[in-house]
Amino acid sequence: MNNYLNTYRRYACDLARINEEAQTDPENLIRMTETVYRHDLRLIVDQIVQIPGHRHVLLLSGPSGSGKTTTAQKLADVFRSRDIDAQLISMDDFYLGADFVQKLPDGRPDFESVEALDIPLIQKSIRLLSTVGECTIPKYDFKHSKRSSQTKDIVLQENSVIIMEGIHALHPIFSQGMEKEKVLKLYVSVKQGIKDGESYVLTNQEIRLLRRLVRDYSFRKVSPEYMISMWPTVVDGEKKYIRPYRYTSDFTVNSIHIYEPCVLKKTALQLCEELLKQSTEAQVAAHLAESLNRFADIDPNLLPEDSLIREFLGGGCYSY
Repeated sequence: MNNYLNTYRRYACDLARINEEAQTDPENLIRMTETVYRHDLRLIVDQIVQIPGHRHVLLLSGPSGSGKTTTAQKLADVFRSRDIDAQLISMDDFYLGADFVQKLPDGRPDFESVEALDIPLIQKSIRLLSTVGECTIPKYDFKHSKRSSQTKDIVLQENSVIIMEGIHALHPIFSQGMEKEKVLKLYVSVKQGIKDGESYVLTNQEIRLLRRLVRDYSFRKVSPEYMISMWPTVVDGEKKYIRPYRYTSDFTVNSIHIYEPCVLKKTALQLCEELLKQSTEAQVAAHLAESLNRFADIDPNLLPEDSLIREFLGGGCYSY
């Protein structure tokens, strides 16, 4: 495929309009947003199933907090609804481990670098999956920051689609030497911020930061202070290792859900207000709190179980 017509949906990300709909008919705002996102994923599947051949590999990439994992699972659901076997592989399972990763100036492992992954093993796995349809992949132990002793055997059907998801999935090192028709690329990210007139209330990066704040505190026991402190490093890694390759994708998905500040607001505000009491990150927290307070509230219980925003709020139907 080529990406000459690789465009993405743009939303009316206007604060006043979002608040009006959130206050008058929040159920409809959520329903319409979710319907459009599912529709865009179905359009991508429509194009992929028209490509001749079998056992296609879809490399799905995006920056931190973009909703890659849920998007991958929702795509798999669409393929399966059409009787096409779809199997998910996370590139995170190919991490070499903290002891084998280059260190940042502050001594922390640089997990944002592509070299933190077992590149030869990923290349071998993609080649085997697209040709013979079988391979064995590792499992990563995130608790101990090292590769687990467990492995997973992948066995594909003739018409299978493999969705391999990770922040570095678009790096050309993983598709080099492969037939272009066999390996497809998808980039997912929050492509827009939310504005009030000509001024941003929340930028696209800040929306992703809010997602990470809520999720990492609730499910990964990461303090909001640490999350904010490491965010500039995450963004620097994206600029070096992800953004240069986003234009090589065959498909781009805008993962903003325009109602999301309204449902993230309650939890995110609590975290920001704690930082305001005593924290070196109080300035960022104050800005985020001020921005969130400009949005109307929406009850998170209104979200469907398969919503991408459930990846960050919890209570969804997918495993993470």
